[in-house]
Amino acid sequence: MPAVAPAEAKTRSDLDQLQGVWTSVAGPCEARFLIAGSRFSFEFVGGDIYIGTFKLAPGEMDMLIEEGPADHKGQVAPCIYHVEGGVLRWCPGRIGSGRRLSAFPSVDDRRYLCLVFRRAPRARARA
Repeated sequence: MPAVAPAEAKTRSDLDQLQGVWTSVAGPCEARFLIAGSRFSFEFVGGDIYIGTFKLAPGEMDMLIEEGPADHKGQVAPCIYHVEGGVLRWCPGRIGSGRRLSAFPSVDDRRYLCLVFRRAPRARARA
């Protein structure tokens, strides 16, 4: 079995950690993020919903928007992310620009949609 490159191992680990439902706890708006496999659903609470697929590289996420506002469909959002211990920090670049931020801005910087999420508690099955 060939050895796995460190970057590939990090990407796999991040993908495993990202699975599930996330709710925003800091940032300019309230949002929910659902990740299942390499698919995503992103909902601005009370607003637009984006659905699509994504690809990961260490610290980078390219999100292909398949469903959402007409002017964003078919475009890629180049994002940066950091996931650790049930906390996800995420910030997209301008959709369709191909330009990705190199570092996280403050969640209070209104020029960017920088959000911090916590993993949502799992719903318990009812008896």
